[in-house]
Amino acid sequence: MADAGEQHQASALQDGYEQLRSAVLGGQPDGFRLGHGVLAARGLAAWMRTARPVAPPPRAPGSDPRAREVASLPGAEQLVAVIAQMALAHAA
Repeated sequence: MADAGEQHQASALQDGYEQLRSAVLGGQPDGFRLGHGVLAARGLAAWMRTARPVAPPPRAPGSDPRAREVASLPGAEQLVAVIAQMALAHAA
């Protein structure tokens, strides 16, 4: 029997997939932000491993968001690799 944490994670994956599916089928440009490149190149299992909610990091009170350091996103290297492979495939 699945616990509440596993059910929440499964629900979040389902919601994320439906959001991606809707964006891609509707021709919306944010499909790649939602992981369309990973899904198309690596499959559903890879997408499920990399799917995470996209949310801005919490800000400290009184901090200027423009003064923060640039930090890389988790899995950014994989996304760059997928996009590069797609660009090279279309260039050939």
